Amino acid sequence: MHSLRAPAPTRAVSGALPEPLLTSRSRRWSGIVVELHRFSDIDAVVQPPDHVVAVHLAGSIQLLQRRNGKSVRRRIGPGDIIVTPVGQPKRWQHAGENVVILLHLDPSFVQSVAGEEFALDPARFEIQDNFGTRDDHIETIGKRALAELEHEGTSSRVYVESLATQLTTHLLRHYSTAGVPSESAVARLSRHKLMRALDYIDANLRDELTLTEIADALAMSPGHFAHAFRETTGFPPHRFVLMRRVERAKALLRETDLPITDIAHRIGCSSHSHFSVMFHRVTGQTPRDYRNQA
Repeated sequence: MHSLRAPAPTRAVSGALPEPLLTSRSRRWSGIVVELHRFSDIDAVVQPPDHVVAVHLAGSIQLLQRRNGKSVRRRIGPGDIIVTPVGQPKRWQHAGENVVILLHLDPSFVQSVAGEEFALDPARFEIQDNFGTRDDHIETIGKRALAELEHEGTSSRVYVESLATQLTTHLLRHYSTAGVPSESAVARLSRHKLMRALDYIDANLRDELTLTEIADALAMSPGHFAHAFRETTGFPPHRFVLMRRVERAKALLRETDLPITDIAHRIGCSSHSHFSVMFHRVTGQTPRDYRNQA
């Protein structure tokens, strides 16, 4: 079972860091915190309690990184990636302003994925420091995680946990000492397991489902389940959960006189407005308009 602990906030050992523009710390996402920062004229020493992946969105700066007695200065611009593993303090210094997505991964979450997906001993690998590389896969994950943070959705925990697992798997393959092989072909779910997954999702639509909970119902690791589910159905789990919620809502809007607020709660939405935004994003209609036309 993946840790549900959110990584602790990064504190400056010396100097100061600004508060994030956006943060997911109150969202109870498993093993990951997503933050959007605007940094200006930074000179600070930090010791993050987690693995941090920085995705630079805007601004071009000359950045000094000093860690373990080594100093590197590099120009960092939009699309550049920095990987900072948990461990020794690091000094950041730059003039000017930049906008950055920070993806904080709980070390216990990384260890869990390493053990479940690749049977790795946590004591026998390390995430490696990487300063200013280009990585389209990480950039895409970062932007998708930020979009989920900006636009809350009912299946956000399923989606973000899937993104966190993808990011961790990518780090283990490309930014670690683990020597993990490249991705191989993924087997489909058996008919029995597929039906168990569908039944579990349908029975729990009113709850805030997580990828781990669905995978646990099939006695599978979250990463293997997500890949096998997509291979079998053509949809990632989070998208399928969203579709099922919308289909359940359509049926309740057509076939009952339940208040829209009650329908929202029955499909896992926290409020009428939350439900309306989700329903409109998928169908192009508000729930009320759909009911009136049904």
